[in-house]
Amino acid sequence: MSSDKYSWSHGDTPPVLEAHSLAKHAVLRSYVRRYIEVLTSNPRRDSLNLTLVDGFAGGGEYLYGGRSSPGSPMILLEEVACAQARFDTERTKPFRLTADFAFVELLKPNLDFLEHTIQASVYRPLMNDAIHLINASFQSALPDIISRIRSRGRAHRCIFFLDQYGYTEVSFNAIRTILTSLQNPEIIVTFNVDSLIDYLVEDEAFLKGVKPVELSLSDVRDMLVLKGQREARWLIQNLLYQHVRDKTGAPYYTCFFIKSPASHRSYWLLHISKHPKARDEMALRHWALSNHFVHHGRAGIQMLGFDPEKDINQIPMDFLFDDDANARAKSALMEQLPRLIFSNAQLRANPPTLGSLFTDICNDTPATTHQVGDVLVKLRQETEIEILSEDRRPKPRSRQIGWNDIILPARQRSMLSTIWPPTIA
Repeated sequence: MSSDKYSWSHGDTPPVLEAHSLAKHAVLRSYVRRYIEVLTSNPRRDSLNLTLVDGFAGGGEYLYGGRSSPGSPMILLEEVACAQARFDTERTKPFRLTADFAFVELLKPNLDFLEHTIQASVYRPLMNDAIHLINASFQSALPDIISRIRSRGRAHRCIFFLDQYGYTEVSFNAIRTILTSLQNPEIIVTFNVDSLIDYLVEDEAFLKGVKPVELSLSDVRDMLVLKGQREARWLIQNLLYQHVRDKTGAPYYTCFFIKSPASHRSYWLLHISKHPKARDEMALRHWALSNHFVHHGRAGIQMLGFDPEKDINQIPMDFLFDDDANARAKSALMEQLPRLIFSNAQLRANPPTLGSLFTDICNDTPATTHQVGDVLVKLRQETEIEILSEDRRPKPRSRQIGWNDIILPARQRSMLSTIWPPTIA
């Protein structure tokens, strides 16, 4: 991240990293590591082309607890190097991870600091070959970055890390451009939703400022009406979430919050991808690194959204990705999934699978496939559903459910079932 708060100058001490930004870096590191693991899990593969883009690179180094802490560009370099070292150690067949790095930074002193940081590291030999330092805004650099990714092959495997300081430096048009121009992009972008709410006003300067996120005068007025109501922040967050989803055209996404203990404000760490399994992996990162993350919404399906017909007091408590949240998520899914499974069985030409079921709900739940699978096993035990293998053989005792396993309402269901109808002829 680069901003007035985080600035670098060669010869000076790096800025101090706040705890919530450390959590954000932990998600980035964990996700990149898992991303490479998944894409290289097939033992028959012997290479992977990957492009890693840091759109707001900063100087590459911070101080945390009095010690040097790597910035996002160095984290990306470290994870690729560690992955290649694992391949060299663990594989008998040579594997080549060919990574290209685009580090974009608008402020020249910050970029100079980053260059010095890389030159002083073990990654110096990659300069001007695999590492590209770009002194520009992310918006202006994007067309050339996309062209370079497209020139490296047809798969377009890439991750964009866009750690903007506010909420307007990454336009929704840029996100749409990435999604439509590339086959397999993933985007991790911060969005300071609380800051937008705090400064929300109906005047020309504000409306001009929010053009990159395509908020109209009507949108702003709708949010201002809510600002005077009880639980206004939660209601406006829901409107903004729907706006981001609709305007970016994101196929799969998470919108969980990073909380700042220092400022008591929250911002979204949005993950956008074209595949439900990528969405699932990012949700797993939030569960694994729960200390700094929160979801201001429901535990089951339909995790966000406000129903004006319901009492405002029904707004759910914060969901903290802890043991209590896990129990709440599974309890909600135990109630909601049977009805969805029955509906899918009636409406689909082909029977629903774990994969199709999760694809239907993944954008609307904080749960992962692991939690959905645990609930399905329990529903089978309670004779609400049947689980068949891909070749349609019953799996009455298996506690592991595969992506292509078939999920059907049980033909002979419990008389205590609360799902209508109780049996299927």
